[in-house]
Amino acid sequence: MAVLNRKKKISAKTAQIIFCIVMYTLLALFIVILFVFNSNYSKIYKSPQIKDGKADFSNIDIPPRDVACNLAGKWEFFYNKWIVTDGYDGDCDGLIDIPGLWTYKNFNGDRLPKTGYASYRLTLENVQSDIDIKVYRLYCNFAYRVFINGQLNYRSGELSKDISGTKVTGISDEIHPYRTDGNTLEIVIEISAMTTGGFNTAPWLAASKTGNSYGTNLRSFNYIALGITTSAVAISILTYAFFRYKRDITAPAFMIALYCHFLFSKDMLYVIPLSIPTAMILQLLSAIVTFVILIAHFRRNGSRLNKTYVIVTSAFATLFTALSIAFYGTPLEPSFSFILFGIGCSYLVPIVLGNKTQTIQWSVNGMLFAFLMSVFCFEISDWLGLLVFGTEFIFTFELMIILACFAVLWIWKLAKTARTAIRASELECELSAVKNQALKAQIKPHFVYNSLTAIQARYRDGLDEGDKAIEQFAKHLRLITDSNSKDTIPFEEEVRNVLNYFELENLRARGKLNLLLDLNYTDFYVPVLSLQPLVENAIRHSGIRQRQDGYIELTSDKRDDFVIVTVCDNGNGFDVTATRSGVGIENTQKRFELINAQMEITSKPNCGTQVTIKIPLE
Repeated sequence: MAVLNRKKKISAKTAQIIFCIVMYTLLALFIVILFVFNSNYSKIYKSPQIKDGKADFSNIDIPPRDVACNLAGKWEFFYNKWIVTDGYDGDCDGLIDIPGLWTYKNFNGDRLPKTGYASYRLTLENVQSDIDIKVYRLYCNFAYRVFINGQLNYRSGELSKDISGTKVTGISDEIHPYRTDGNTLEIVIEISAMTTGGFNTAPWLAASKTGNSYGTNLRSFNYIALGITTSAVAISILTYAFFRYKRDITAPAFMIALYCHFLFSKDMLYVIPLSIPTAMILQLLSAIVTFVILIAHFRRNGSRLNKTYVIVTSAFATLFTALSIAFYGTPLEPSFSFILFGIGCSYLVPIVLGNKTQTIQWSVNGMLFAFLMSVFCFEISDWLGLLVFGTEFIFTFELMIILACFAVLWIWKLAKTARTAIRASELECELSAVKNQALKAQIKPHFVYNSLTAIQARYRDGLDEGDKAIEQFAKHLRLITDSNSKDTIPFEEEVRNVLNYFELENLRARGKLNLLLDLNYTDFYVPVLSLQPLVENAIRHSGIRQRQDGYIELTSDKRDDFVIVTVCDNGNGFDVTATRSGVGIENTQKRFELINAQMEITSKPNCGTQVTIKIPLE
């Protein structure tokens, strides 16, 4: 016996759930790899282990580049002391991790606040000779200076023991490379008065064998990215201004918000001279605006986000944002920030599952959103000092991916719009053809002949009766002629046309026909001359003329988002599967399809016939 194997297709909802699981898995894997790499950064880059305020560079070749090695680890800590500037030669208060906060830590029996200034000291042993080095970290949210063996090596910002006198720049304000001679190096970092409680970024050691350069970097790529994003923003604005500006402004708005977020990122701080606190605030605000506009864009283009869910998550996001600000510079701050990140990531599910559009749109939407959330994860981790390596230029690379995803959506949308326009043109041609066929089918010689014969008979009954019949016939001919200039008309007007036509037919039947109306809802439109063929078909083929109780019934009612119109009779009925519809019925069905309505005929022999039309309210 032959067995027919059929491949089961995965439903759209199942595919969306699988996609969400994959995206969450990739995002979680990305975060895990990020922090595993962060934890093993020294091993990967063969940097020395920093323990107890010392680092041994034996058998370590320092390459000539901007980030030769990372100096994350335990440093000697001096709270409210500048050991070089003030000439302090006492013992340290203890050891502390860099990056790390001194807030709430106990030194000498005191629980430290998040305010104050401090010094950090690290001893480097067995450093190779004849290289120029500097110790620094860009884009810190405090001012600091670095000394190597008592000589000023690097300064960023203006230092003060009073927070009001501190000026944070986050860039290099003064550099004096130190030439090594093979002896032990004592690195001292003095930080200005602050309110964030510590050195929350790990310093770098940069090396150069020429004395003029510290290796190459990726800033040239940032300039390319800046040009690409500027062009993308301009194109999106111009395109929507000319084609869809008044209908959907969320796409260019998202591009502008993402562009501003890029300008306020660490990648561009050497181009745009902003102080670090200002850049942090602007980047946070631009991130929120970017997120909100992207959600609005998804809602505008197919994603059905539950309003209750949006309101609840927005309330929680506001709460944890306030807590993050209140606990800024404390060990609790990272937990609140990552709760906010989790709330943002939770939107992936409704964005994908709530999308009823084609697969390419919801899948690219999901990837776009996931990449944006990975960017936010990088930035949150970096600002909080959870990463010992620099994240500069990472946003630039991911920005290119985000732009590529958005470009795919944009090209797909343009193609869809073009297909819609072509289909609309085709439907217009089909509509004209259907109208012409309907007119030809309705203006039938035998109908005119029978009507004139009936009118002649009415004149024999009386002049007034004959004039009334002529008036009804002329009105019907005028309706047929004028219908070519109309596509749809109010339902009530179509009912009046049906009644006029019914009266004409009733002239021939000597008043034996019965038409029942049960109209519960009439506030909608139908194609002109669309119901008359159904009534005509019932009069001519149902056999109700031969029945004492024969009738035709026209009803209308509203159910959910649809209007249900029925034309039924209690005539002879027929076998739907064995009978072919006439030209008038086929034309009527096509005309209803042009307004996205569905027409269904149900009938059985000796059980009458019912035509049901389901019309969407929109």
